[in-house]
Amino acid sequence: MLARGLSQADRGLVKAAALDTTLLGALRGLGLSEATLSCRLTTPSEIRRLNRQFSGSDHATDVLAFPAQAKGEVFQVPLAEAGFLGDIAVSVRTAADQAESVGADPVAELRLLVLHGLLHLLGHDHAEPAEAIQMTAATQDLLDQEAFRRGARSPRAPELHPPS
Repeated sequence: MLARGLSQADRGLVKAAALDTTLLGALRGLGLSEATLSCRLTTPSEIRRLNRQFSGSDHATDVLAFPAQAKGEVFQVPLAEAGFLGDIAVSVRTAADQAESVGADPVAELRLLVLHGLLHLLGHDHAEPAEAIQMTAATQDLLDQEAFRRGARSPRAPELHPPS
């Protein structure tokens, strides 16, 4: 779902990235073709509000993930929503600015961020060094699969590090 405040340029990036295809392909590749999630493509101001409201961090970020079930948590999910993984929010402008600042492709950055968010929904994290190594490898696997589906060269996953 697109936020109302996206510029025409950001809408163009979203269209070029074909994020629905990226996520559906990743879910199929993970053996989760029946799973669902929501992905909100939004503005820096909205993602800052979400970050403040749900994480207590008052700053814009590139991606947030809200898993339907936290690690180790047991709860009753309605049968109709048993395959719901959670919600991802991506700040399109933040992603584009990050990519442009290092000479990277903004479309590839958007794909990377939705895959990063998906991995968080599936329980991956990078809070500890060992987790960061595992999540970097899982990200690279998803990027490789995505590139193969598109008949493109696979980008290198950035090495994740625990927050400082």
